[in-house]
Amino acid sequence: MVLYTEQLILTREDIVMKAAVSFVHAVCHAGASLDPEIFHSDECSYFESLLFQRRKSNFLLGRLSAKQAASLLLSESNLSNISVETGVFGQPLLRTTGAPGYQVSIAHCDDIGTAVVFPEAHPMGVDIERISPNRNKTMESQLTMEERERIVAVRGVEEYSVLLTVSWTVKEAISKILRTGFAASLQVLEINEIRFKSGCFQSTFSHFPQYAAQSYRLGNYIFTIVAPRKTEWSMNMSRLYEQFNSIFHPSCL
Repeated sequence: MVLYTEQLILTREDIVMKAAVSFVHAVCHAGASLDPEIFHSDECSYFESLLFQRRKSNFLLGRLSAKQAASLLLSESNLSNISVETGVFGQPLLRTTGAPGYQVSIAHCDDIGTAVVFPEAHPMGVDIERISPNRNKTMESQLTMEERERIVAVRGVEEYSVLLTVSWTVKEAISKILRTGFAASLQVLEINEIRFKSGCFQSTFSHFPQYAAQSYRLGNYIFTIVAPRKTEWSMNMSRLYEQFNSIFHPSCL
């Protein structure tokens, strides 16, 4: 089920580019197979080779969300002409028929997948994570002492688990751009500042000042996109919230 797709206008001082974001919701049942009208034959073969149900679910969510975003951005209605391969560092690599020069960042949590497709000249990263107080200690372990002090000082937000999840997704998203994952030291991905304004968490980085993050709460989830800091972009959040109301309780949005 496609929850939401939107084309993003990326405005910089000297150029305007386009990207696209998508959200999908899918439950991968045991014994399920991929639709060959949507998935490339190589994707179908790889899916069948996976032994664990969770890996199959993550594969389905990531590829389906990537295809939906690429389809919107590149005007490619045949989703089987869009595929996602895996690089040597585990990064997704977008492959399309007749439209080179674009890449993708994907994320998934529970039964939700999201992706952003962007020009190679304009790197972006995405992440989504469920807010869970039970994971507070795990998320704290990825923060420096300075970061812990900064997040509790954020005005307008009292839920500590929300702030931890924002920090986690911000670091995950930029690590996808850098292709390091959390293998990098805590200091390398350090968040310099988090602000909360008009429903959006805005973050910057101590060692990568050329990037900035925007994070939003979607029900019990935090969704984050990291992009070049001097790029102006926005999403139609009221429309996105409306689409999510079919799954998430409105009071959580």
